[in-house]
Amino acid sequence: MFDQITVIAFDLDDTLWPCMPTIHRAEETLYQWLQRHYPRITENYDPLQMIELRREFSARDQSYAVDMTLMRRDFLRHIGELHDYDGRQVARHGFDVFFEARQQVEFYDDVMPCLQRLGQKYRLGAISNGNASVEHVGLGHLIEHSVSAAELKVAKPDPLIYEHLAERFDASPAEIVYVGDHPAYDVVGSIEAGYQAVWINRERMPWPEHLPEPPHQVADLHELEALLSG
Repeated sequence: MFDQITVIAFDLDDTLWPCMPTIHRAEETLYQWLQRHYPRITENYDPLQMIELRREFSARDQSYAVDMTLMRRDFLRHIGELHDYDGRQVARHGFDVFFEARQQVEFYDDVMPCLQRLGQKYRLGAISNGNASVEHVGLGHLIEHSVSAAELKVAKPDPLIYEHLAERFDASPAEIVYVGDHPAYDVVGSIEAGYQAVWINRERMPWPEHLPEPPHQVADLHELEALLSG
């Protein structure tokens, strides 16, 4: 079933670590930094209001959907200028604060031991629509190639992002299995690009009825190892 596979590629957020706790901590770290250095901003907006304002801002430009880093920098510049600060300075330093905190992830317990074992048999890669960095989170020694939506200006499920990773590995799509939590972006998208796909369903969620059933489903990377060796 997986005899041709030479590369395993992973989604990052909610596949290798829980996403929202990481983002919430990073948002809180940024807000506290703004309180200390740019208090006029936080005098007008509490943390929840800041998040809602950022969401409204991100809807203004379609390009933000494929470049979260650009969106956050532009938002910080906007909110800084709105309160009579140097917006470029707020954006430059504020994003650095957010980015560093955003990389402080807490891996699911199965991730590191399983990736280390899988890395002895397969080449490992990653594709993400977000701005987590495999090097900064501590996976640089295991993940050989990673691509992001911001880098390519296209996001999953666009087949171009999958094709690019295959080119990076000099592998055919049929040699790659993609593992991710999102039914449409990760599973359907990778299958349409010619990959094999495994849905990792850590939260035991029902599969969306409007999508074709996933060919393979696992609850964690231990089950992925068993599936690949079965």
